[in-house]
Amino acid sequence: MNTHYFLLSLLLAFAVPVIVVSYLRPILMRVLHTLCDADGGAEFWIRCAYVLTISGTVLMTLMFGGFDAGIEPLSMLRRTLVIVMGGVFLSIGIISRRVWFQVRQLQHAQRQATMLAQVVSSQGVSS
Repeated sequence: MNTHYFLLSLLLAFAVPVIVVSYLRPILMRVLHTLCDADGGAEFWIRCAYVLTISGTVLMTLMFGGFDAGIEPLSMLRRTLVIVMGGVFLSIGIISRRVWFQVRQLQHAQRQATMLAQVVSSQGVSS
């Protein structure tokens, strides 16, 4: 096992998810503030996103990474990036799917409330 390859792979597995979630953080905070009434709820879910993406990519890198002493550096880098990006893709995909499910439920509830308010106001006008 090549220690330098191993450490570089772990660094990438940690840094890439942090960069990705940091990029998504501002818009994710706005969406989560809409969905979470609890104080600190949005921040909790952001921190969960960090933990999930980092742990997912580190786990995948440890399981499938190539750290053999005879491997070419470019080959190791390519393999590590494929694993890390796959882990980020899966983690963000799972998080996005769950958030989007909640957004759809909120939108549906708001539409129903709007329609109910229109029905009540139209019945009040015609009475």
